[in-house]
Amino acid sequence: NSILRWRADPAVADQMFSERPPTREEHEAWFAKLQAEDRRREFVIVICETGQGVGTIGLSNIDRQHGEAEYGILIGEREWRGRGLSRKASELILEYAFKELNLKTVICRLFADNARARTLYARLGFVQDPAVTEVCSKNNAPRTVITMRISRDAWMRKNE
Repeated sequence: NSILRWRADPAVADQMFSERPPTREEHEAWFAKLQAEDRRREFVIVICETGQGVGTIGLSNIDRQHGEAEYGILIGEREWRGRGLSRKASELILEYAFKELNLKTVICRLFADNARARTLYARLGFVQDPAVTEVCSKNNAPRTVITMRISRDAWMRKNE
């Protein structure tokens, strides 16, 4: 399965919050749970010309009452990293979040040392929430986790 292979890539696994990539059984259990709930939307990022899946993007912890969700993305195929695909896919998921799901805010959590992600999210209009910072353990080392957010209003102003 491509998703298992992508999550096992050291460059991807290093930025995931889990200590290790999931096993096939863990992934299948996660996928079954995903299909049974309405708090998550996951998509495979596909290259239109070839039909090749190259990554995933999604919204989790969708809270319709408060109008908030958490965004996440990974580009699993190395040759597609750094080619603008993350930005385009992210623009589409934010449009979906704000126009189709009518959310008020989208947040993302990331390791503070993930400079490429921070740059992408800032270009999309996310701003760091200084009130939400935590430290977690990853591979027996402390890593700072930051939260960034974008409101529907800010997104609309940026995309007028």
